[in-house]
Amino acid sequence: MNLEDYYSKLSKLWEKLNLLRKEDKIKSVEILAFDNFWYTINKKNLPGIRIKLENTQKVGENIFPKAKGWEIIFGQNIIEMHLNNKNHKDFFIKIVNLIIAKIYFNKLSGLKSIRLFFEELNSGKDFFEDEDIPKKLTPESQIGLFGEMVVMSKVLTKKISSKNSLLFWTGPFKEHDFTTDKILIETKTTVSESKKISTSSTNQISPKFEKKLFICFIQLNKNSSGISLNQIIDEFLEKLKIESNLLVNEFLLKLARARYFDIHRDHYHQKYSVDKLNYYEVRDDFPYIKKVEIPDEISDLSMTYKIDLDKCEDFRIDEDQLLNKI
Repeated sequence: MNLEDYYSKLSKLWEKLNLLRKEDKIKSVEILAFDNFWYTINKKNLPGIRIKLENTQKVGENIFPKAKGWEIIFGQNIIEMHLNNKNHKDFFIKIVNLIIAKIYFNKLSGLKSIRLFFEELNSGKDFFEDEDIPKKLTPESQIGLFGEMVVMSKVLTKKISSKNSLLFWTGPFKEHDFTTDKILIETKTTVSESKKISTSSTNQISPKFEKKLFICFIQLNKNSSGISLNQIIDEFLEKLKIESNLLVNEFLLKLARARYFDIHRDHYHQKYSVDKLNYYEVRDDFPYIKKVEIPDEISDLSMTYKIDLDKCEDFRIDEDQLLNKI
């Protein structure tokens, strides 16, 4: 079964559940999705997942991700999870379908499938902390995601496969945008002529990580002859479709975690062309905040600052130097 057919099958299960729920408004209803995963709709008309365990299957509660938007109940040979917030309903169904598809195409079952389900759900749990309905990406977030797509589909693929380029993309759930076997890459994208970049934390741009960190700085022009965020995503998606269902599913999962949803596509019509692409190596002498004295009375300190890349020419490298580090 191909990916689109399998998504269609899962979507029809939710439709069938809704019909069952309308017929019986007193009880919660369930339907088998795959292996020991059952889709449910509870008495409050909210979707959920029911995982039925064999007597020999032991699952530690430490694998369950916590979030405001859901509740997880661990019972005798059963794990039940349901939403608390109806605003998350559509996204929950989408992300659950993607995770079940990943389990299906990886041919996983038993404890391996359960662990994968909660690992994937945990990667997207920040969405469920927000009580509002999904909002479209801000202009800044659109530009940031566009830059990550440029690096993934246009830069890294000069050296490595589309598959590895995708698997190295960790921006939706880790501190840096790309985590390769040997290095980290942080992408900074702007439509401004300024070469000042902001950090999202005190140490985001610093040499304090186990792997060497590199910066990819992208300056874009708004250009009617360029391509939109939708187009650069669709182009890469078509490449992945040639390779495998698994890669397409993985890409869609990561896009969802990055809060890119099809329902907002009409808002992402702005086209861009790449004006400049510069690369920097974050060495020990790279400018960063090396030490912060924090009095005991201060807690939950957060700090951001800007780095002027015009003054960091000594750290600039060319594209081949970066690609040879991967």
